[in-house]
Amino acid sequence: MDKKYDIVLLGATGFTGKLIAEYLQRHQKEENISLAFAGRNAQKLQQDLSGIPLEGISIEICDIQNTEQLALLIQNSKILMNAVGPFSYTGRQVIEACIQNKTHYLDITGEPSFVSDVYVRYHEDAAESGVCIINCCGFDSIPADLTTWLTAKQLPHDQPMILDGFVRTNAQFSGGTLNTAIEMLYRESKKTSAKFRVPRHPDTPKPKMRIHYNADIKAWAIPMPVVDPHIVKRSIYKMPLEFGYATAYRQFFVRSSFWKMVKTILPVLTALFLARFSWFRKYMKQKFPPGTGPSEAQRAASKFEFVCIGTSGNQKVTTTLSGGDPGYNETAKMFSQAAFALLSKVRNGNNRTGVCTPSEALGQELADRLIKEGISIIQEKK
Repeated sequence: MDKKYDIVLLGATGFTGKLIAEYLQRHQKEENISLAFAGRNAQKLQQDLSGIPLEGISIEICDIQNTEQLALLIQNSKILMNAVGPFSYTGRQVIEACIQNKTHYLDITGEPSFVSDVYVRYHEDAAESGVCIINCCGFDSIPADLTTWLTAKQLPHDQPMILDGFVRTNAQFSGGTLNTAIEMLYRESKKTSAKFRVPRHPDTPKPKMRIHYNADIKAWAIPMPVVDPHIVKRSIYKMPLEFGYATAYRQFFVRSSFWKMVKTILPVLTALFLARFSWFRKYMKQKFPPGTGPSEAQRAASKFEFVCIGTSGNQKVTTTLSGGDPGYNETAKMFSQAAFALLSKVRNGNNRTGVCTPSEALGQELADRLIKEGISIIQEKK
């Protein structure tokens, strides 16, 4: 079935959405794509995108809650890029419409409950429909997923393996990201989060998850309760020939000193307690409203580094993926390049189907594209 657009970006007026729209516009000609930006308010779309040259780009009006508008938009799309969060509230109806209309889907969610629920609910239906659904195509969780995949491929697979991920960044967060995080903490406190325990081989190691000083990275490591481990463990489960038969994964946030580690943990524990109260959630939304975020200068000064250290037997491989501002500039880059890579596979007829992880669906093509766009990926084998 012919589709009007190769790629449609839904949510082009959000803080991150505008950065994604700018990136897509800059690469439209070289990727040879028909492109549309969609949002629910025509005036806001035109106003927020006024700084982007829109020649050759269509503007579509779509309220996610309007099933007819949503179906019409998706019917005309080969690939839908969803940047509308919180995804736990709006994502399911978009994915369902994509499966019904045989449209491939990517998003930039970082919500563990939503991601688990999508895999359980829609994997079989998406595969049957010939559709590829890929969650977490931004800083959550492309660095973690790609570095672990690249690391595991360089290690022997005939014995158990441990992969440790370490995140280091000085980045700041947008209002939308902060409020989504608060909502995630609230759902955890109310025990309403969806859970999916990824199957694993009985020989898989069970390394401890604890705060510790790590000699390899020469810094304090704090366990991270984020979506990345779920994505990586699903990649391990779905790609045993590339990850090995019994592979464990842990992830940590890195702080250079003991006191910085303490200053990181205390606000998280405080937010975890306060998130259960509606007044706190309301206060956070007023203080950090969605659509706001770090300035261009602040983003320019931000950077990140994701290090994966893998061990199997007496062999060790370290993969380091690094770049600039992770949550916004580099997320726009990762998300867009993931969509371009998926479109390339769709055009060639070799795309995967079902609910996939980024490395499972896009693998080396995505890694090569990111390197070309300035993301550094370095490997060291001992």
